[in-house]
Amino acid sequence: MQTIDDRISEIEKEIRETPYHKGTEHHIGKLKARIAKLKEEQIEKFAKGGGSGGGGYAIRKTGNATVVLVGPPSVGKSTLLNKITNAESKVGAYDFTTLNVIPGMLDFRGAKIQIFDVPGIVSGAASGKGRGKEVLSVARGADLILIMVDVKTINLVPAILKELYEAGVRLNEKKPEVTIIKQASGGIKVNATTQLKISYDTIKSLANEFRLANAEVIIREDITLDRLIDAFVGSRAYLPYLIVINKVDLGIPKNLNNFLPIGCKPVLISSEINENLEQLKERIWQSLGFIRIYLKEDDFIDYEKPVITKKEIDLKSMLEEVSIRRKETFKSAKIYGPGAKYPGQEVSLTFIPQDGTIVQFLA
Repeated sequence: MQTIDDRISEIEKEIRETPYHKGTEHHIGKLKARIAKLKEEQIEKFAKGGGSGGGGYAIRKTGNATVVLVGPPSVGKSTLLNKITNAESKVGAYDFTTLNVIPGMLDFRGAKIQIFDVPGIVSGAASGKGRGKEVLSVARGADLILIMVDVKTINLVPAILKELYEAGVRLNEKKPEVTIIKQASGGIKVNATTQLKISYDTIKSLANEFRLANAEVIIREDITLDRLIDAFVGSRAYLPYLIVINKVDLGIPKNLNNFLPIGCKPVLISSEINENLEQLKERIWQSLGFIRIYLKEDDFIDYEKPVITKKEIDLKSMLEEVSIRRKETFKSAKIYGPGAKYPGQEVSLTFIPQDGTIVQFLA
C-alpha cells in the first residue's frame, strides 16, 4: 500500500521534472498544494498520537510562554535545561539521552517561561526519521524556538532550519497578508490591493484544491506561490527563534557565519561553565516580546508579582488576559513611571504601557 511519504515523493519528482514558467505555474501550484495538504495530514496525525512509532507527545502548557529546545543529539540541551530551570533532565554523553519531552520552568523577571527539552532531531526528521514528526509537532506549539547546536555541529543549522520549514514552522516570518472569507455562493472572487505576479487563474485553482468552492480571497501583498499556499493551509506556525551555540569554552570556529542565516546573532554559551546563561535568558525575554506591568492599589504597589504581557498591548487587552478583581468595572487608569508624562497621569484603557509602567485602574 502506498504511504503518504511515497505520494509526496512522486509529486516532488513531478515538480522537479516540470519547468517553471507562466504556462506551468497553474499546474505546479496544484502539485505544491497537494504536498502541503499531505504533510499537514502527517503532522496532525503525529500530534494526536497516531504515529506508528508509538504515541505522540502529550504536552501540558503552563506559564506565560513555552519555549522548545530543538537541535541534534548530544549538544547539551539537557544540561542547559537543568542550569536555567527547575527541571531534572537526564544528562549523558551519548546520543538520544532524552527519550521523552522534559519540561522545566524558567523564572525570569516575574515571568514563568516553560522550556521543553525534546529528543534530538536528525536530518529527515520531517519525514519521520528519529521520531522527528512527533518532535516537530511539539515545536509547532511553542511561542519561541531555540535552535541549539554546539561548536562541533554548527554545520547542521541549515538542515535543522529546513526540517522545521518542512514541518510547517515559519521562523521570523510574518503571516501572509491574505484574508479568506467563505461565501454561500458566487464562486471564487480575488481582490488584490497590489499588483500580483501570480495569475488570478492560479489563485482560483489553489482555492479549489483546498476545497473552497465559494470564497472571497483578499490579498494585500505581492505574494509568492509558497506563501499563498501557506495562507490556504491556515495552520502554519509563525514563530520567533534564536540560535544557541553551546560549548564555546572549547573554542569558536572561524567559519561560524558560513552556516548561519544572514544577519543572525547567535547566543554563544557554555552550559558546563555557566558562560553567558544570563545573556541567553535576556535574549529569550526579548524574543518573546515581554514587558512587566506593576499594579497599584491604594498606596500599595506589587513589585513581587508583575503582570507579564506583550509589547504594543493596550490596557484593555491586558485586562482580558489576566485575573484581576473587579476588572469589568474599570473605565480608565492612572499611570506612573515609564510611559507617564507625569506621576498619576490619567489615561484611557487604550493606553499602551511600557516595561515597568505602574498602573492603578479606576472604576
